[in-house]
Amino acid sequence: MKFSSSPHRPIHLYADNEWYFISAATIEHAKILATDQHLGIWRDAFLAAIAELKIALCAWVVLPNHYHVLVQPGRGMGIAKLINLLHGRTSFQFNTLDNNRGRKIWYSYWDVCMRNENDFWTRFNYIHYNPVKHGYVDHPEDWEFSSYRSYLKEQGKEWLWKCLQGYPADELLDNDKI
Repeated sequence: MKFSSSPHRPIHLYADNEWYFISAATIEHAKILATDQHLGIWRDAFLAAIAELKIALCAWVVLPNHYHVLVQPGRGMGIAKLINLLHGRTSFQFNTLDNNRGRKIWYSYWDVCMRNENDFWTRFNYIHYNPVKHGYVDHPEDWEFSSYRSYLKEQGKEWLWKCLQGYPADELLDNDKI
C-alpha cells in the first residue's frame, strides 16, 4: 500500500456510520463561484447528491472559492461517491455557464472523522461562521448559501447562540487556511 505524505493530497480513511467534516477548494483558490447563480448551482447540486446517495446532512456552507460540509454517509466510501458526483456535476455546470469548457474547477478535498461531541458541534459552528470569518457578511444569517438559516428557522436564535457558546469555533476559524 502506498501512502502520500503531501498535505495537499491527503490519505482518505473511511469508517461506516460516522460523521465527517469535508472541505474542498477550487484550483488555486480562484473565486470561480463568483455569483449567486454559481453558488446556487453548487447548493442545488450538493443537496441533490445528498438526497440521491442517501447521506445524512447536518451542516453546509459554500463560498466563492471553497465549501465545508458535515455529513454522515451510511458507508464510508459514500464520501468519495459524493465528492465525485458533486465535483463532476458542478464543474460541468460552471464551465457551461462561464463558456469555459475543460477548465478544472476543484483541486481535491480534505476530510476528518468526528471523534466526539465537541468535534461535531465545533465544526457545526465553524461551518456557519465561515462567511463571517472571510468577510462576506457580518452575521451568519446574512449568508444565503449555508444551512444556518434553516437552523435559525427550525431551532431559533437562542438555540444557535447556546450551541456557539457551548462549542466555540474561534480556534478553528483563527487557524483556517482555506
